[in-house]
Amino acid sequence: MKIRELDIYGYGKWINQRFELDDHLQVITGQNEAGKSTLQSFIRSILFGFPSKRRRIQQINRYEPRHAEVYGGRILLEKTALGDVWVERTNKGLHVTTRQGDPLADNSLDQILGGLDEQLFDSFYAFSLQNLQELANIDADRLSDYFLSIGTIGSEKFLAVAKAFDKEAEALFKSKGKKPPLNQLLEDHDQSQQARLQLRNKMSEYNQLLAQQQVELQAIQDLHGEVGQLEESLRQVDKLMGRYDVFLKDQAAQRELQRLTYTEMPKDLPDQLKALVAAQKVNQGRIEQMQERIQTLNQEMTALTRLNWARNHEAQRRQWLSATRHIKEVQSRLELVLERIQEQTQQLARMAQEGQFYPDKVLELERFDQQLTQGYELQAQLEDLQGQADSLKAQRKVFLDQRRELQTYSATVRQQYAKLENQRLNEEEVLIQATRLNHYLPALIAIVIAGAVGLFYYFNQAADLYKWIAIILGGLGGLGSLYVFWHHRQHHLHFRRSPVVDKMAELSAKDKDYQARSMDLGVDINQREASLRQVNQAIEAQKQDLQRWLVSIGFYPTADAEFILKSNPIKSYKETFNIRQQYEDERNQLNVEIINWRHQIAPLLERFPFDDTMVRPLIRHIEEVEVSLARQSERGQAMEERIQHARDVMEQAQAEIKIQQNQIDQIYQQTNAVDELDFTQKVQMNQRIQELNEKRSLYADQLAGYEEELETIESKHALVSAYQDLEVKLSQTKDRLQPHQYQRANIEVALNHLEQDGSYQVLDQKIANQRAEIIDYFSEYATRKLATELIYQTLRHGMDNPLPEMNRMANSIFSDLTYGRYDKIKLNKSGLKVQHCSDVLFEPHELSQGTLEQLYVALRLAFIVNASSMVKMPILIDDAFVNFDELRKKSMYQVLTKFSKDYQILFFTFDPQVQEMMAIDQVIELEDYQSDEEEMPAVSKEE
Repeated sequence: MKIRELDIYGYGKWINQRFELDDHLQVITGQNEAGKSTLQSFIRSILFGFPSKRRRIQQINRYEPRHAEVYGGRILLEKTALGDVWVERTNKGLHVTTRQGDPLADNSLDQILGGLDEQLFDSFYAFSLQNLQELANIDADRLSDYFLSIGTIGSEKFLAVAKAFDKEAEALFKSKGKKPPLNQLLEDHDQSQQARLQLRNKMSEYNQLLAQQQVELQAIQDLHGEVGQLEESLRQVDKLMGRYDVFLKDQAAQRELQRLTYTEMPKDLPDQLKALVAAQKVNQGRIEQMQERIQTLNQEMTALTRLNWARNHEAQRRQWLSATRHIKEVQSRLELVLERIQEQTQQLARMAQEGQFYPDKVLELERFDQQLTQGYELQAQLEDLQGQADSLKAQRKVFLDQRRELQTYSATVRQQYAKLENQRLNEEEVLIQATRLNHYLPALIAIVIAGAVGLFYYFNQAADLYKWIAIILGGLGGLGSLYVFWHHRQHHLHFRRSPVVDKMAELSAKDKDYQARSMDLGVDINQREASLRQVNQAIEAQKQDLQRWLVSIGFYPTADAEFILKSNPIKSYKETFNIRQQYEDERNQLNVEIINWRHQIAPLLERFPFDDTMVRPLIRHIEEVEVSLARQSERGQAMEERIQHARDVMEQAQAEIKIQQNQIDQIYQQTNAVDELDFTQKVQMNQRIQELNEKRSLYADQLAGYEEELETIESKHALVSAYQDLEVKLSQTKDRLQPHQYQRANIEVALNHLEQDGSYQVLDQKIANQRAEIIDYFSEYATRKLATELIYQTLRHGMDNPLPEMNRMANSIFSDLTYGRYDKIKLNKSGLKVQHCSDVLFEPHELSQGTLEQLYVALRLAFIVNASSMVKMPILIDDAFVNFDELRKKSMYQVLTKFSKDYQILFFTFDPQVQEMMAIDQVIELEDYQSDEEEMPAVSKEE
């Protein structure tokens, strides 16, 4: 199975995004936050389900998108057991369809995964830096279970049952165990067999004791029967003694009933009378309470002094209150107007200060616009002069910059000329060294030697050999002198023709040109400075004219003419002054309304005087007086209503008392009672008769079956005497029982002693019991073992044991990764070990970190290869080898490249060297793909 395409609707940062993957090795690169972990989580979620929403510690990220309506996506799987299929999982559910869109069965994904769950996928098919060492506790049994869980869908439940059966079987029996119960029973059975062989001679004594024990047991049983009969007789007499007292009470109750007379009446009649009497008392108390309340309210009414005045002036009070409310609004407006007047006054002062003018003088101006026209002309002339000055400054600056640039060029040329002079001196020194006269010394020596040899030949008439030597040496000396002369001549020509000479001449000419142009610019600069001084003088004269103009229209000498002409502060000042004048007129009108209101409320102030003349306190005083008067009126009205209510309650209570008294009289007539005391006595007599009847009914239940026997009893004394006689007989019978019990105890002690020594019969019975227990335990043990073996055989049906082949392949991969330093992995039930090329075995914890990770990689890859016949999944690698050195990385990438020919590998990394080391052309750069901020066009689900 291979993943051909990822189609993401909404997952984490990816919205409406599609990725096409290579069939073999696909490298997906990107920096942190590029989306690598999101893609891996997306693949897991589509294949195995979304992480749970429940909040837990270390909760897996669900990557729920913020800007997408659909959560999830789909994956195109090729070469599965069902062909090419789309697996689509969203927050609405799971759908598996063919490549053409035909729906498949609900369990299709389980068939495609072949029993592989997410935990097993992470253990072997997903490589990351965190889970690379999760196989630390692997052994042969666990690997076999993994293969079985892949081979059959849902087999993990059968494996769990098989392991439980195997564990229970080991708890019953182990081949070399001592603590399991079946092991202990077998050992005890062997010991009992040996002890039984030693006790065959002691059988006669044991049998005699058993016979005596049976005789004593029979005697004890007979005596126990007599004791039981006597105890039963005692219990019967005891029951009669307890019931005889009840019998006497029943006779007394019967005699009392004959003396009492019962009065017929309804059961609820006493309660009715009691309720009527209580209601009469309640109504009488209500009448007394209402009388006290009316008296108290009349006293309170006399204390309300303002009530009459308030009721006599109700119309005037309404007028005063309405006028006061209007004046309250007027006062609020007046306060606001005063604030505005204060603000405008402050603003006028601030405008005069900021504009730097005298308000009184400015307000007297009649033709301010004509004055402004004159100021505009003066300002325009000043700006024209300033423009001329700025132009002259700019020209002067340009000339200065040009002269500075020429001076810089001149200094640069002089520096270059100085460098060339030094270079010329160096060339001259080189010429001197190259044309030294000592270069002629070898040729001169040869000529001298030739002359000496010639003189020797001439004067001594020596052999011709000396002549030829002299000629050769002379010729060599002459040729050497000519070569040195020619060589020196070449150096002199090169020195005279050096390009440095022309360059120095060229630089000297440039320097002279720069100096001349600098002098011309200096003349232009002096002219511009003279013109600038004249313009500045004109500007100062123009500023003085502007200052005189400002003073003439009322401004300070320090005022800014340009600001005044542009903003025209005088116009704003006059507008603000007019607004303040409007507020002052409104203030005067409001004050007139307040004075009229004071005259209107004069009668109220005469009755309720107030010393403060301020408006706000006076308004509060009037409102408080009105509230007080309103409360007095409301209180007086409420008191009158309460008095009337109390009178109504009194009349109602008196009517109810009459009705209740009539009902009470009817009850007395019905029961022939004179008064309430007589009626109460009749009720109590009825209750006593009822109690006695209930007691006799209870006594009858207790005496049922014993009436005849109790009537025959003369007295309680005779009954007690019979009870005592039975007790004496019972005591004598128990005394006869005691010797037999002592004899039985002695026999049992002897038997126990023999049994402790190992009685043959006891041992024989014990051995039989042990055999029965052994058979039960063995049956249970065999059942669990057989069930375990049946489960494993069923799961392994049609499948060879893959562990040997996996071990062989893991050896090969581990050897390739370690370059032959480790050549064998020994895997068994107790764990695993690795063998060094020197035949030394190492535990995993003894290996280095890098070698240990290589070991787990080899096991994973070998497992994947051997499980491929049942399920073939892509391999996900998330920068699992960042801790490897370059040598280990190289071997790792070589192995992965080899595996990618048969298996799809998705390599997620941020390491740019991976592409180079694995020689891959097709790489997905996640930075080139759009995220949820730049969404792609939506992908059709029916595509």
